[in-house]
Amino acid sequence: MATISQTNSTTGVNHSPSLSPLDGGKEGKSQQTHSFDESEYTFGKRVRIWITGYCASFILIGVMIPIVSSAILVIIYLSFPDLVVDLSPVVRLDSHSAWHILFLAHFVTIALWLIVALVGYPFASAQSANPGRYGLLKGSLCHIRAKLGIDGTDHDLRMLEKRCEDIKEAIDQIRKIDKPLKYINDERIRAALTTALASYIDIRKILYNSPTGLLWACGSGYCTAWRLVHQAEEAIIEFDSIQEIIYGAMRDKMALQGSEISTKDELLDTLIQAVMVLQPAAGVYLKEHQPDKNNITLADLKERAFEEFLSRQGISQQQNSIDTSDEAKATARSALRRVKRALNTLQDRGWEGLLRARNRLLAAIAITGVVTHVMLCISILTAHSNNSPIIAATAFYLVGAVSGLFGRFYQESLTGSAVDDFGFSTTRLVATPLLSGLAGIGGVLVLLTLTALGGSALNNSNVQPALAQIFEVKPQSLLMAAVFGLTPNLLIKGLQNTARKYESAIQSSRITEQGTADKKA
Repeated sequence: MATISQTNSTTGVNHSPSLSPLDGGKEGKSQQTHSFDESEYTFGKRVRIWITGYCASFILIGVMIPIVSSAILVIIYLSFPDLVVDLSPVVRLDSHSAWHILFLAHFVTIALWLIVALVGYPFASAQSANPGRYGLLKGSLCHIRAKLGIDGTDHDLRMLEKRCEDIKEAIDQIRKIDKPLKYINDERIRAALTTALASYIDIRKILYNSPTGLLWACGSGYCTAWRLVHQAEEAIIEFDSIQEIIYGAMRDKMALQGSEISTKDELLDTLIQAVMVLQPAAGVYLKEHQPDKNNITLADLKERAFEEFLSRQGISQQQNSIDTSDEAKATARSALRRVKRALNTLQDRGWEGLLRARNRLLAAIAITGVVTHVMLCISILTAHSNNSPIIAATAFYLVGAVSGLFGRFYQESLTGSAVDDFGFSTTRLVATPLLSGLAGIGGVLVLLTLTALGGSALNNSNVQPALAQIFEVKPQSLLMAAVFGLTPNLLIKGLQNTARKYESAIQSSRITEQGTADKKA
């Protein structure tokens, strides 16, 4: 039987001393041996996880199914015009009805949908839906474990309290915090520890209980997990070492200088003052913050004029000495926590905005695809064995779609994304041929109809053009479809500008080198 032996030591990552105030209560614990031969999940749990992931994959793939079904329907309709005659020896079918073609196309579509959903199952899991964000999440989680002094092995797929050492220990520590402990007599630290440990437990619960599902396919799971990570990181500031706090403050200062936060000048001043209270020697590494010239207020001008007047009169202002008492340092930590919260909020809102925009576009693609498919089915049912309009409409759709894609590729080549947009750019590419194809058909229909009606009015004729006369494959009609196929790029460009706004907010909340703050994606 394979076993894993583990000693509850007070070391963190790379055998460095753990900074958690809870480590003082672990001394004297005996070495324990834990067996992990049991299955990670019960059979029922595995089945539930698989069903949840498959359903999420089924729904996600379903966004494109109306488009695929329309393509299959057109292929069957145009490729097998004598399908009824071929099947008549086996099944009695009405040779004047096209319902059998619709039934066959939808049967093939559903079968393909079920198979593709099975293939796309991994993309409905936390690990594969967005591998980059998941990897960063796991790294941040390990860092939080080290800061909190949680020694239990990080088992992704163990029972929450029964088989997860880290979660069990975190829960035990929260129970200890609620009691009057001698080595944690500061209410502020106890509250911060409770927040950090509770956030850690919530993240682990999400990863264990819901490793698959729509929350990962739609991206909301990543946003929730990262909000909890940021909440834990902010709470750790209350009891972390001063050296680590100074390091984080310098990172936050660089991020604030290039951020889009309206109160960044106030936050920068707060950060610098808090660092001076915690470690006055660190002041030499922080350049004096110069506010934006456009944001200088009347109060600032008055203060500068007063200082200049005192200087001319030979009167020196008495400088306030920096208070380095324990109470002042505690206040400084809280101030740095507030600055960190402002940066994290800007970043979290940017991610959520990108996801909302992407999910709304996916819903629009699904609805547009369904409407297009219904219109195609009605057209086939009313065609009466005349497939010329269907062929012409298909040609206009393809020309418009290709034209729109070329325009979209050109627009995308002019821009770049410096952040992970959760597939929003790919979703825009998927939406382009759908909208451009419809614009090509609609543009040809409207323009030729107006032209025909205008000619009838000039000739005083009451004869209205038939649909078969409008939908004819002609060079001028194909040119119209290509031109109208470019029009949806105006809508897609608006979505792209929305994405840029959110990406700029995310990028501005990160570290930017001096002089490159204006060169954001």
